Amino acid sequence: MNYERILAIGDMHGNFSRLLSVFHKIHFNPEKDLLVLLGDYIDRGSENMRCMRWAMEMSEKENVIALRGNHEQMMLDYYSLKGAYREIWLPNGGSATKRELEAWMEKDSHALEKVLDFIRQRPLYYRIAINGSEFIFCHAGLKPGIPVEEQSEETLLWIRNECYEYYTGTAKLIVGHTPTEYLLPNRTTPIFLKNNIILLDTGSFFPEGRISCVDVLSRTVWQSDDNIY
Repeated sequence: MNYERILAIGDMHGNFSRLLSVFHKIHFNPEKDLLVLLGDYIDRGSENMRCMRWAMEMSEKENVIALRGNHEQMMLDYYSLKGAYREIWLPNGGSATKRELEAWMEKDSHALEKVLDFIRQRPLYYRIAINGSEFIFCHAGLKPGIPVEEQSEETLLWIRNECYEYYTGTAKLIVGHTPTEYLLPNRTTPIFLKNNIILLDTGSFFPEGRISCVDVLSRTVWQSDDNIY
């Protein structure tokens, strides 16, 4: 299918108000557009389960791809391994997410099962070729020189600088994971690197941060409104 737009939304991190702000701007049309969510729906914000449930609902719609982020992976590991990774997930925003999930579980005894099943079913990457160009979407990035189908789970969810500095692929790579201001101080807009990488984590959990969306075909950018936190 030749989509009119291929849209990607970066890390939400539990900021539902900012998510709705940017989503309303893009006027997503599932009959003509493709929408890819780059993961990290939870942790660090105050509306974690609202973001998670939104992603769960959206993933059931036509032409929506919801990927897994490293924060979903930490949550999955925590519950699947009976709290074995509590020192990793809970201090990194997991404590608030856990409280919100437990509140939901009081109303719905299947809430935990629904969330963990959703995370397990999330792909780690999505690849598409259109109009002679190839696009690869994943949460964190790729290890240079290795085909995407051979990349490890750890790389796809966690890699940072090695990808940004040494990626030389011809496919355009769209990722989240690292807030743009960690690379360029006070940067709250997407970064388009010269080596075919688009960085879309614009610090949704920072007071001055945003949630961003880009149409990778036209490079049009939409962002959540100011002062929504």
